[in-house]
Amino acid sequence: MERIGQLSILRRYPVKSMAGEDLEEARVGFAGLIGDRVFAFIDNRNRSNFPWMTARQGRELILFRPRFLDPPAIEDENPDAARYAVEVTTPEGENFHMGDSRFTRYLEERFGRSLRLRFSERCQTDARPVSVLGLSTASALSKETGISLDTRRFRANFYVRWDNDQPYYEDDLIGHELQIGDTVILKLVKKDERCVMITLDPETAAPSPTVLQTVALRHQGCLGVYGAVLREGIVRINNPVHLI
Repeated sequence: MERIGQLSILRRYPVKSMAGEDLEEARVGFAGLIGDRVFAFIDNRNRSNFPWMTARQGRELILFRPRFLDPPAIEDENPDAARYAVEVTTPEGENFHMGDSRFTRYLEERFGRSLRLRFSERCQTDARPVSVLGLSTASALSKETGISLDTRRFRANFYVRWDNDQPYYEDDLIGHELQIGDTVILKLVKKDERCVMITLDPETAAPSPTVLQTVALRHQGCLGVYGAVLREGIVRINNPVHLI
């Protein structure tokens, strides 16, 4: 194996399209990080193959901050339902529990949509179980757009500092297998096609359309890559990343 980088940021998102949380360590299963995107809201009037209520429809959704009340233990491969209890803090500081019908009504009134909560122990991701982005890629895009881009807007799981510091290096790794830490193995399978989500400032939800425009014009609309999990295990911040 050849060392090619180091895991610098590890992030999961308890509720789809809401703010994420930075982790020191996480268990990675075949469906993704345990606890990642286990809750999501469905727009009842949306009959497309992408029925989710996301910040595409209401950009302030990314300002809601969920947290697990008793997070799934790192040693537990199959947490029981009680370990997925989540509290969400609104941008104004009000707290709700996921599953409370009052919270669903609150969101319906705020965003003007009929919503239904969905829970799944399997991550409710858009394309593949996990996503990977190089920090050099985020830095390069900041220079291309002239905007200091917070990595949170890209909503990846694994942020890697490549040893070669080459922007967009992860694109060259599609079709290859990576090992993170001692056990977890990913196969990078496709580029991450981007949408309006990356235009939103994670602190204010203010849009910067030039971000998506730049990605569309210079990078075929893609930024970062998706991966499939070939071997489960635990990953930790600063774990080495090896090319198999």
